[in-house]
Amino acid sequence: MGFEQFIGNRKAVDLLRGMMARDRLPHALLFCGPAGIGKYTLAQMLAKSLHCLERENLERENGFCGHCRNCSMIALEDDRWAAVEQAEDEREHATKRPREIPLVVQNHPDVVLLAPNGPLRLFQIEQGRYIKEALTFVPAGGRKKIFLLPDADRMDAAAANSLLKSLEEPPPHAVLVLTTSREAALLPTIRSRSVPLWFAPLPRPEVAAFLERAGVGRDEEERNLRAAVAQGCPGRAARLDLDHYLSVRESLLTILRTGVEGRSFAELFAEAQKLGRAKEGLENLLEVLYSLLQDILHIGTRADGEPLRNADRPKTLMEAARTLGVERVAQAAAALRNMEKNLRRNVPAQISLEAFAIGLGPGRRTP
Repeated sequence: MGFEQFIGNRKAVDLLRGMMARDRLPHALLFCGPAGIGKYTLAQMLAKSLHCLERENLERENGFCGHCRNCSMIALEDDRWAAVEQAEDEREHATKRPREIPLVVQNHPDVVLLAPNGPLRLFQIEQGRYIKEALTFVPAGGRKKIFLLPDADRMDAAAANSLLKSLEEPPPHAVLVLTTSREAALLPTIRSRSVPLWFAPLPRPEVAAFLERAGVGRDEEERNLRAAVAQGCPGRAARLDLDHYLSVRESLLTILRTGVEGRSFAELFAEAQKLGRAKEGLENLLEVLYSLLQDILHIGTRADGEPLRNADRPKTLMEAARTLGVERVAQAAAALRNMEKNLRRNVPAQISLEAFAIGLGPGRRTP
């Protein structure tokens, strides 16, 4: 048990282990890379390694046993989605004003998880204030106190400034581990006060092999499709609801096709309404649409490199590439940027999709 079980990105793992071996762990680490690549998993491994009760008896330096009392307590947060959901349920039942209480998940006294939460999945300013106060307390076990902040880019200016105050004068006994898939969205001052580690997507065969070991996927074909859709991110590939993804993709392909043709919009409105009724998140819709446009552009330019993400629909994608052409793919990408603005404004997904598709019609330009 230990860091050798981490999948891929050995350079980032070795850098982290080297910091620990030299007792030069910085006060703030920033794990940067695509969602599902394993950033939070490595942060959990770091916490276990620092607090493992069997650490001194292990053959490999800076490992962890995975079964001692401390490792077991920290492992309760390995599935952060489940841990956050449980904490939110407990907070809802504890008070009539749950949003005024910072969401804190803490099964070990020296390991604290502060994740985005609420309907918009945002980092709260109350969580930033909690960190500032908690930093004044020394670790209960005599080692480092670890604060885990996954998806740290999901915070507004007030929350970011509150966190910045904690990074400016950190105590020597604390380590803050921030993860992000959008490092540019963080304040430059937060980035400058953190030591970054970069994570890259894995080759698809490695992800497929990981899925096979984890018992995910009915057969090799499904595992390869999961690896392609997830763009080399093992965590995303394992969590992916493939049937749901394929259903959403079919609806979006219909919307894309009818929008490009610019004739009858009845089918377009029907599919957009279906996705709206299903309360499909606009963020997920954007991700799927970007994957489709990326594949269409790949075919249209006859580019080499990474194979198609939606490799199970080559005929449909080739037809779309012939119809759209490179220039109109760029137009569609601009329309998606407008959809991203709608995401921040809480515009309903159905309205955003209809506006996107209608703007693709012949002779129309995206403002």
